[in-house]
Amino acid sequence: MKFQFPIINQFVSILALNVTNTLFQLILIPILINHTATNQLGPYFLALSFSVLASIFVNFGTSQTSVVEIKKAANENERHTILVETLALRFLPLCIGIIISCLLPILINNGIYYLLVLPIIIAEFINPQFYLIAIYKINRYTFLNFILRAVVIITIIILKDNKNLIEITLLGTGFAMLALNIIYLPFTFLKERISPALPSFKKIKELYSTHILVVGNGLTVHLQQSMFLFALPSFVTPIFLSAYGLIDKLISSFRMLVNAYSSSVMPHAATHHQMGFERWKTFKQQQNRLLFVLCLVAGVIMYIFPEQLLTILFLGKNNNQSFFSEATQLVKIISPVPLLIALNVLNVSELILEKKFLIYLGAGLLVLLISLFSIDALKLGLPAQYAGYYPVVIEGACLLIYSVIVQKIRNEQSR
Repeated sequence: MKFQFPIINQFVSILALNVTNTLFQLILIPILINHTATNQLGPYFLALSFSVLASIFVNFGTSQTSVVEIKKAANENERHTILVETLALRFLPLCIGIIISCLLPILINNGIYYLLVLPIIIAEFINPQFYLIAIYKINRYTFLNFILRAVVIITIIILKDNKNLIEITLLGTGFAMLALNIIYLPFTFLKERISPALPSFKKIKELYSTHILVVGNGLTVHLQQSMFLFALPSFVTPIFLSAYGLIDKLISSFRMLVNAYSSSVMPHAATHHQMGFERWKTFKQQQNRLLFVLCLVAGVIMYIFPEQLLTILFLGKNNNQSFFSEATQLVKIISPVPLLIALNVLNVSELILEKKFLIYLGAGLLVLLISLFSIDALKLGLPAQYAGYYPVVIEGACLLIYSVIVQKIRNEQSR
């Protein structure tokens, strides 16, 4: 069998979408570093991490499952039903996310940041990416996303000396995402009337019982990073917290790029999976080889040239040597992380295609337990400088656990 690449147009569009979103965050970082107080960056990264966590909850696993279901749909009526069921699934998590965002400003310092990410959370409720990916029509969405993100960046550059720059950044990011998804409502969720396709209460319960396992894993995966980030302020200096927040964002960027590849091949992967285990196994091995080479190169560059990478990222400016030194050391430490993430992404896809949602959740909870042990290690006196190794430990644990689980499932099926 020839080496299987995803459909080129689809892959390029999804990759461009994720590269745009990644570069957007990376371009904002030097602007914020050079024009806001360093001790404000930590809370900013915490608020961003919360917005991702809330978005995963609102999405409720639909971005993973609905792509496959839309791909399998026999006609437009079935596709519309899946779209409406997706909205129905997301509604209750949206309400919970809004309530929590409104309460946090009362309970914690810099809580206003959490209120300002509300547009990001609402945008996730009407996020149509899963549908556009499944029907291979993501191109225009990618282009509009690029335009809106560029407008936000230009606006932030113009207002870079404003004392409320972080607030402007959070709001601008959210409203750009919300505007993009509103534009697509007539072509996706509102393409036909919603009310006739609304699921029954029994169907909603059935959907929640299935998706709770998927979203549970999604939340545990993000909590593995965000819980540690939320705990760090108690153990490290504001400079280290800001540097670690930067590294956490870099890791998220790598994960976005790898997930872009995974999303682009998911419809193709579903087809191979239906053809039989040997076909899927060959397909997975081929994709893993490609990801291995690309991410190994990225890791080597990070290890050898951390200062040069950060200099490029910061646009040649270095207004805080302590922050730069901490970030440089952390970039070198996390250099294996892109490879570890890449080698695990198709393990996750295999569990989803096999519909092993309970096992999927169990794996996430096991890794989350390792995360809690890591936080306890800091409480018990582990020197704070070792916190930088946490991403390597957690991603290595993910790869090991998921690989063992997938192999165990294969062994059971071959009996």
